[in-house]
Amino acid sequence: MRSGIIAFIIVGLGLVGCPPGTGLPSGGGVPGGGGGSGGELSSECQGDFGAGEAAMKLEGFLVATARFAHAAADLEESLKASCVTIGRELGMSGGELSGSQAAVCGAVSNKLRDEITSLRAEAAVRIDIVAQPPRCEIRVDAYASCAAECDVNVEPGELSIECEGGEISGQCSAECSGQCNVEVSGRCEGSCEGSCSGGCSGTCTGSCEGTCSATGADGQCNGSCTGTCHGTCSAGCSGSCEGECWVSGQASCSGECRGGCSVEYTEPRCSGTVRPPEVSADCRASCDARMQAEAECEPGQVEVVISAGGDVDEAKLNRIRSALSTGYAQLLAVGEKLRRLQSTGQALRQAGSNLGGVGSLGLRAGACVTEAVSLLPSAMASMTASVQVQVSFSASVSASAG
Repeated sequence: MRSGIIAFIIVGLGLVGCPPGTGLPSGGGVPGGGGGSGGELSSECQGDFGAGEAAMKLEGFLVATARFAHAAADLEESLKASCVTIGRELGMSGGELSGSQAAVCGAVSNKLRDEITSLRAEAAVRIDIVAQPPRCEIRVDAYASCAAECDVNVEPGELSIECEGGEISGQCSAECSGQCNVEVSGRCEGSCEGSCSGGCSGTCTGSCEGTCSATGADGQCNGSCTGTCHGTCSAGCSGSCEGECWVSGQASCSGECRGGCSVEYTEPRCSGTVRPPEVSADCRASCDARMQAEAECEPGQVEVVISAGGDVDEAKLNRIRSALSTGYAQLLAVGEKLRRLQSTGQALRQAGSNLGGVGSLGLRAGACVTEAVSLLPSAMASMTASVQVQVSFSASVSASAG
């Protein structure tokens, strides 16, 4: 995958609201109602505060804060739900899966570790967990709209956007100069992300069922694989590809294109960090938080490769395989979105303290700033706790396998 800085211009941009993400729960619109908790702002803090610079920044901050706090609460529940899914596959009871997020995920993590440890002791089992990283993307046109709605100096028709540390992707109606996701019913002429059977003459990054020419420090294959490559085969998949097949230099790309299109992308998305150089720091903070709250995060594929040196308890093995295959990818995706959203919290808090000229907008504006700012500490604490739970769970799984 190519990374770096990719700059382009959004032209002819209409002022439309930034759409909520669809992947993992993002909080949707600004929740209304009784005010204050769970990411909600009171109805008095929604609507139009005017057309001037102070009003635009205030509205941008209020929307961003509400969605930031709402996303934190949603992601806390999503992480717990992922742990519950894994626990159910392990045969845990409803009583064992009730309680706080930390309690449930801790109980599930312990159960999974005990099951894996027991299985390895019984049959000299080796368990390789090959997890493709989740992919979180921000709609570039939505970010541009958000910036134009917040910053009076931003022209809505044209805004330079940079995608740092990631890729621009989208639908490409012409030549895809990067990689095109093509539908395959077997052989893949490009990079196979999933399982490549029949041999991988390129670099197999993951687990190799067969003979691997080079192994990395983590014990995973990092060379050609004679057999089945679980993970990513960079090229030369001689058998069938189960997963996604990415091919470079397609004259026409009917699927998703990453890394370069000869014309403008349709609904471009950035998998890295969006940087609009012309936008003020405070509006950038509001839009960063809002867009990360609305980001679409797709779980990567998780494969569990198990090899046994003796008779194995098939029921236990199947429980472990099913638990990791069904819930672990979602747990990793929730963790990635949490970390990305968490990184915007301090700047958003600073943007709230920088709101000048709010007094000229009336008492309602000042009260709404106070209400919005009061949401941030609990939201940030929730995200910190959730990240710690997810990291602890993943570390436990990694330590138990192998």
